[in-house]
Amino acid sequence: MSFEPRQGEAEHYDEAYYDANGQAGDRPALRYYTRLVGRYTDAGPYLDFGCGTGHLVRRLSALGPASGFELSDWSAEAARRNAPGCTITTRVEDLPDDGFGALTAIHVLEHLDDETASSVLRTWRRILRPGGQAFVVMPDPAGRGRALAGADWMGFADPTHINLKTHAEWRAVLLDHGFTVEREGTDGLWNVPYSRLPKLVDAARYAVPALAQFLSGRMVLRPGAGESSMFVLRCS
Repeated sequence: MSFEPRQGEAEHYDEAYYDANGQAGDRPALRYYTRLVGRYTDAGPYLDFGCGTGHLVRRLSALGPASGFELSDWSAEAARRNAPGCTITTRVEDLPDDGFGALTAIHVLEHLDDETASSVLRTWRRILRPGGQAFVVMPDPAGRGRALAGADWMGFADPTHINLKTHAEWRAVLLDHGFTVEREGTDGLWNVPYSRLPKLVDAARYAVPALAQFLSGRMVLRPGAGESSMFVLRCS
């Protein structure tokens, strides 16, 4: 089956969407991302840009004041329930200039066409304080995960992934929009099985580096060695 991407409007990201991708609830990856934010960014307030159902916002609030931005009204309401006390907004113009020390954008940019992604990156520069940072994750179609999984790669599971750029391509875009790359890497190989071996054997063969990185709370795996690209950025 060929991958046929299509633009997803805000109303697309509703209860049915999250039921289909299994990401409505909290998950271990969000704990890992929060540790990376705490380790590699200087200070909040924090913003989760494209906050989904709000579990990362809640986790970030343990580091300092945290807010969320989400275009989907359904997702925003879920985020308000899951992250009580955190401000969740659906209007980009309500995000204050120089209002945040760091932001996260977990699997956001691949849902945006180039023009919209460029607008979003300009928005980040507006709302981050001078020298503010961003932690960004997106699928890497040039990564080892894609090479191993082929047509079954996780990046092809969501047809609203309309902007599947390689790590190097996203790096160039981020630099062109005035960000400095402070750290870059990958999440590793976690979406087992990658072979016909029993799942536990397959995991032992492929997923041990990803597990070790997860447990360390650090970013140590080199770009291209896993499923996704990860960047820590700073406004130049």
